[in-house]
Amino acid sequence: MNSDLFTWGAVAAVLTYYVVAWFIVGRDPKQGIITTRYDPPSDLSPSMLRFVWKKTFDDRAFWAGMLSLVARGLATLQTEGDLTLAQPTAAAKHRLVLPKEERFLLARVLHRRGQKGVPMDMLDDETAYSATQMAAALRQAAVGRWFVENRENVIPGVFLSFIPVYFSTRPQDLTQWIALGSGLAAMGPGAFYLTFVLLRLADLVRASCKGPRSAMVRRALMLFVMMVPCLAALALGSVVLGTIFGREVLLVTALMVGVDLLFLHLMKAPTAQGRRLLDEIEGFRQFLSSVEKFSMDRQDGPTVAPGIYERYLPYAVALEVEQAWGDRFLALAGSFHKKFLPGTEAFYLGMWDGKPVEVVWRPEAPPTPE
Repeated sequence: MNSDLFTWGAVAAVLTYYVVAWFIVGRDPKQGIITTRYDPPSDLSPSMLRFVWKKTFDDRAFWAGMLSLVARGLATLQTEGDLTLAQPTAAAKHRLVLPKEERFLLARVLHRRGQKGVPMDMLDDETAYSATQMAAALRQAAVGRWFVENRENVIPGVFLSFIPVYFSTRPQDLTQWIALGSGLAAMGPGAFYLTFVLLRLADLVRASCKGPRSAMVRRALMLFVMMVPCLAALALGSVVLGTIFGREVLLVTALMVGVDLLFLHLMKAPTAQGRRLLDEIEGFRQFLSSVEKFSMDRQDGPTVAPGIYERYLPYAVALEVEQAWGDRFLALAGSFHKKFLPGTEAFYLGMWDGKPVEVVWRPEAPPTPE
């Protein structure tokens, strides 16, 4: 009884620490007044807007950067089955000033020019490496300026999380200490990576209602392969801990890992400058998602001149409003776009929130680079 009391008292203490730390450093500043914007805030790239908005890097940040290169006239896209291929244009040979994150993408597009096109697919090792470089560049530029991660406040919580685990096991000798250490060492990394794999797998499951695609099947197989070592590590650690110490330690360990991962995300908070930027992003997103409500011929608004759709499409993809933006200009019609919109082509960019994202492009009339 006393052991249970100490165990759950320690769990409550860890939760109290995290809540207090979040209250002090992790709360977001209060949202300001949202004013509709007709231009991207601070001249930031679509990928950077996405990174600041979500405080993390994902496939949308990658594709927003790729579409930005196309909008600048530096690359073209073509679809071959479920695979999107990129090719550089003549303008890509010139040394244009690009955000650092887009320079990595352009270098990828310029690679192996002799082929039909460079596959822009996260299953491709070189493309995945370019995405990793993009993520590092975005994080270096954004963290500390527009938001802080407050990881220094999570680290003590992680160490405190071992206290409830200790009280639920109370190892008596060296053998039990070794068993406890080896079990946790096996389960920790497995649980961490399995969380992210399951999130992506859930997207694929929800996307399956839209119809099967070979790219989805390949992605699912890759995710299942990645799950095997994670599940094996969890199973090994669970058997060791459960056999020697009982089932309670498994419940406490799972709870503490979940709490640590949750507050690792919740501790991220925008700076004062970042809060102003988020308000500007929301104003721009409001314009992109509700453009039909705003007069496009008013003096302070954009025009419907050729190129406006292509110019802002990367931002619409980054801010998850590409459907509304496309409806305003091209009346997106899914797989029937060629029937209603001759000369256009659709590109399958991946799945987010369970929905396959497809955008329509007009490759015959790219905008002039600024």
